[in-house]
Amino acid sequence: MQSKILFSKGLSNIDIEIEVFYGDAYLIGLVDSKELEDKLVELAKSTDGVRKIYTYLRIKKPEYPCDSLKILANLKQNLFKDSIVEGTNVRVSIVGCDVVFSGVVDSIEQEKHAIWYAKHIDGVADVYSFIKVIK
Repeated sequence: MQSKILFSKGLSNIDIEIEVFYGDAYLIGLVDSKELEDKLVELAKSTDGVRKIYTYLRIKKPEYPCDSLKILANLKQNLFKDSIVEGTNVRVSIVGCDVVFSGVVDSIEQEKHAIWYAKHIDGVADVYSFIKVIK
């Protein structure tokens, strides 16, 4: 799917993260327009092996009232220090000032801890989780 984006006119994967777990595709990030969002979804639909598509795509704004790199660094530091969260299994995306989680973990507690940390970081507007719990 990444290569389809690279070779599609008008699309870039600079502000978009694409994850695929067990046939489910996750498109997370910022796009320039609704048309580009629709194009990304169509590309995902036409990708072999993709059964379901989940999106957290937002239209880019010229600027945001938060420091996304600071949010990401703070959150990653907390997740890696936490004794319950397996930090390498929880992927973090910053979309504008929102935190979006994806990944696969083996307990709901890991997801709850990740969300708690995100909600307690200055500048975070909203938190959304695509984390799958598989035992």
